[in-house]
Amino acid sequence: MGAIVRIDERGRLVVPSEFRNRIETDYFELHEEEGRLVLTPVPDPLKTLIGRVSRAKPLKDLGEAAEEEAERAVKEEKRHANSGS
Repeated sequence: MGAIVRIDERGRLVVPSEFRNRIETDYFELHEEEGRLVLTPVPDPLKTLIGRVSRAKPLKDLGEAAEEEAERAVKEEKRHANSGS
């Protein structure tokens, strides 16, 4: 199944609901592959941090931790892809 979508003047791309409803995350790795843009789902970094970050931490620290977790997840996915797992 495919869809034709448009990138708006602010650089946003709307993913149709029939695709979004099948993917269980709002986070994606975006990369170019042979002249094509590829979106690869990655786990929600905030969900993976539940219980690992103190509630006493400032919101800025939580955002930074979420970004670090997302980057870690992408690296892990790439490592698995490169190892053939």
